Amino acid sequence: MFKYAKKNARKIIRHIWFATGLRRKRRVILDYQPEPGSKSNKAERLVEYCLGDFRHRPLLPCTKRRRYLRQRSILLIETDRHAVTTSVSGARKLRDQKRVVSALVDQRAEIPPNLSAWLIRGDGAGVTSDPEQGVHLTGMRPASRRDLVLVPTACRNRYLGPNLARQLDELREAWVPWNEKLDTVWWGGALTGDQWKDQVPRALTRREVLQYFVEHPSDQVSFHLTQMPNKTDVLPGFELEGKFTKQSAFAHKCLLLLPGNDIASGSSWYFAGNSVVLMPKPHLEHILYFEMEPWEHYVPLENDPADVLVKVRWALDNQEAAQKIVANSHERLRWLCGPEYLWACNEVLRKIAEQKTYSAA
Repeated sequence: MFKYAKKNARKIIRHIWFATGLRRKRRVILDYQPEPGSKSNKAERLVEYCLGDFRHRPLLPCTKRRRYLRQRSILLIETDRHAVTTSVSGARKLRDQKRVVSALVDQRAEIPPNLSAWLIRGDGAGVTSDPEQGVHLTGMRPASRRDLVLVPTACRNRYLGPNLARQLDELREAWVPWNEKLDTVWWGGALTGDQWKDQVPRALTRREVLQYFVEHPSDQVSFHLTQMPNKTDVLPGFELEGKFTKQSAFAHKCLLLLPGNDIASGSSWYFAGNSVVLMPKPHLEHILYFEMEPWEHYVPLENDPADVLVKVRWALDNQEAAQKIVANSHERLRWLCGPEYLWACNEVLRKIAEQKTYSAA
């Protein structure tokens, strides 16, 4: 009875907020000297990558419609000369989706004073968004939704810019020398991502991999299951364990990176370690994955759990090549901390604010 009354009360509150047009807002003061970055050909390619479809057609102005703001996981981001304001319909909690605003402030972005756009979550990015309502910013997007514009995030080890630079420096202390590592592959995390099994393109899921090794045990794999989210079927053969340390992960020569509800939460720290990363080809687009190539920055996996051991054996038989992949990956991450990356982010924001068509050189 109490739950029913509470549900109806929330519904009434939502109608009141909508009828009155009230919003919950968060205002962040821009009290820093912006970092302009430096232009380069690669930085221009990152701008194209982030803009997606809008590199060849006009950017749509944000409608700011109150009714649209009621959509699930939709925020409105607006700027003036002194601050960034994010707002939602008052019936929902205010969330700066995946900490996009925090990421922009942390990297001292040049945020235009006339920016206005929708901000949506990466989880299920674009599911409820309407392209006709204007530009939508997100941390990640399906390849089929290139009408969404990529921006940096500062959430759960998907770091970019200064946050990524700090993570790289901090994690060096947790590295384990290559010749002291175990000849094994390690994965740790929550059992999420079941939805990708039936999606197109299909992705190798965490459940598939763990279930395969329940049925085909191997002493070359090590799993650390930390969480079974609500409404997730129990996985026989595994028990939940406590938190793990990154140093315990780096004790293995190979790390297995698998998608969760979107890209894996550990995406940046996996690559910041000194173990070689095994992963399927990314099915979502993210700035972290910009110009990331198989066999150059990671060891690619087929959509078959049995391929994990095949690639582990390759890494053990070709250890110099595996270490070269690790070095290449670190070089990529350093670029994503540098001035060219910062210029690209600033340029994306400027083009959105000016509603210009991007013309490739």
